[in-house]
Amino acid sequence: MKNLLLSLAVGLPFALSVATASAAETELPHFDKSHTAIVITDPQNDFLAEDGKLYGLLAENLKALGTIGNIETLMQSAKSSGVTLAVDPLIYSARDADWSRAGALQRQLLDMKALHRASLDDPENFEGSGADFYGPYKTYINDGETIVVAPHKMYGPESNDLIYQLRARGIDTVILGGMVANLCVDSHMRALMENGFKVYVVKDAVAAPGDAAYQAALVNYGMIANDVLTTEDAVSALVQ
Repeated sequence: MKNLLLSLAVGLPFALSVATASAAETELPHFDKSHTAIVITDPQNDFLAEDGKLYGLLAENLKALGTIGNIETLMQSAKSSGVTLAVDPLIYSARDADWSRAGALQRQLLDMKALHRASLDDPENFEGSGADFYGPYKTYINDGETIVVAPHKMYGPESNDLIYQLRARGIDTVILGGMVANLCVDSHMRALMENGFKVYVVKDAVAAPGDAAYQAALVNYGMIANDVLTTEDAVSALVQ
């Protein structure tokens, strides 16, 4: 009992500091624009379009946070400030259907053909599909300058070329947003931190399947990332 009380006494102040960090007034970070990238995970129709297969799970959080508009604001800011923009989609193809060890969520996504295209190198039936990029973002993504990395298959970038693409361009700092807050965004944050990047998560440019999942993601961001910003903070820091 004594050890339990001691651990609670030690841990409570830290837990409270994490919980209140978003309310605290913090100094904006300074970004070296030549070594900074805005990275957006999974900006695709199945998550963001109203007819998307996964939109209903996120709709309440998307609206509460203004996520869709905030992601576009980050993309605009990348282009206007000269910061690198990278997008990291989650796409499943017919070749993935027979995964023998798919986790619970992967199995559901594969079975319902969410974020699906017949083949990664076949454009047929891709335009406007659930796996395609959300329409309003295509102006920024398809401008010939944005990094569009190979799809990740689980949650983090371990299975694709995001980290290679960033390092090849001398990027050492990432401003991170996208889908889904407690899954792919969280996993990207962890992987990038483990690989030596500074990571700043934009807490209103993400969304989760419900407030409990969103709050859980915020706790992790506050403990692991270099800082947690709003879209307004991130944009203000980029124009300093």
